[in-house]
Amino acid sequence: MTNLAIELLLLIVALVNFGAILTVKIYSQSVKEIQRQRLFCGEYISNPYCVF
Repeated sequence: MTNLAIELLLLIVALVNFGAILTVKIYSQSVKEIQRQRLFCGEYISNPYCVF
């Protein structure tokens, strides 16, 4: 493999890892928000913040 091919391969691996890390971070934040909403909306069904 030439140097260009190796550099491209390493760049692709780094970008895929970065994307995976960002995806996990966004997913964990959304899970925390959903759990917070369930806890908040569990007691008050008629709460206007819980309609959607």
